[in-house]
Amino acid sequence: MNQEKEPFKKEKQQLNTYAKYSAIGFQMIGIIGVFAFAGYKIDEYQNTKTPIYTGILSLIGVFISIYIVIKSLK
Repeated sequence: MNQEKEPFKKEKQQLNTYAKYSAIGFQMIGIIGVFAFAGYKIDEYQNTKTPIYTGILSLIGVFISIYIVIKSLK
C-alpha cells in the first residue's frame, strides 16, 4: 500500500516545483511590465523624442526581478 502512494507523492512534488517556477516567471514579467509601463507614461507625459524613461525603468525592472528570483531560489 505504501508503494502505491509513492508515485503520487513524486508527481505532486513535481507539480509543486513546476508551479513555483512558473509563478517566478510570471512575477518577473509583471515587474518588468509595470516598470516599462511607468516609463512609457513618463515619456508620454514629458513628450520625449526618445523613450529614455521607458528604457531606464525597464532595465531597473529587469534588475529588480533578477534580484527577487535569486533571493527566492536560495
